[in-house]
Amino acid sequence: MKRIPEPELMNDPKQVAIYAGPYLDSACWLFIQRFRKYFPGLVPTDAILDLGCGPAAIPLALAGHFPHCEIHGVEGAPRMLAYGKEAVQRKGLEKQVHLFHGILPSTFPLPRERYEVVISNSFLHHLADPMVLWNAILKYGQTYAAILIIDLLRPTSEEAAEFVVDTYIPDAPPLLRKDMLLSLRAAYTLDEVTAQLQKANLAENLTLTMASPFQFAAHGYLCKES
Repeated sequence: MKRIPEPELMNDPKQVAIYAGPYLDSACWLFIQRFRKYFPGLVPTDAILDLGCGPAAIPLALAGHFPHCEIHGVEGAPRMLAYGKEAVQRKGLEKQVHLFHGILPSTFPLPRERYEVVISNSFLHHLADPMVLWNAILKYGQTYAAILIIDLLRPTSEEAAEFVVDTYIPDAPPLLRKDMLLSLRAAYTLDEVTAQLQKANLAENLTLTMASPFQFAAHGYLCKES
């Protein structure tokens, strides 16, 4: 199936409300479980950077697992970012979780130049140029930083994409089902992601595995000059 790009930013109020609701709790849970699986025993104590953090569900979850680590999230959609900041305030985590507006590859101020951990969930498929994400990992990850990227994989056909939606989110609101289908069409294939890692000189650092029947995970430690 040919890739059909979708808008890079999700700023529609209805989209924000759905993506910040309970329907994607399982996606957040999966990300945390994969992090613990791929980095057993790792307890970050400095700061984690989440690129494309959306409504901050994953930063908030990580804050509970790593209470002595700051979590910094970057999001380009103003409404999504505003919801995330409200969620941080509701949970009283303003001293630990900090969210910033930024659109890659533009430069934007962050409290740190390099991070102990760099993560991203379901962000790559929004990018017209996928190298934007991989280059950001090289830019913001410190030497031996832990990296975890999870995203969708583009199915081989429209029928296969519809099967994923019908199988894994059958009871989701129509707008979420529609967005999921659009995202699957916009996702990259495993071969395309492999080529991206090779182009970014990350193929030797990051391992590609299946995070779920329709998602890949790229994980490992950066090994580069400081």
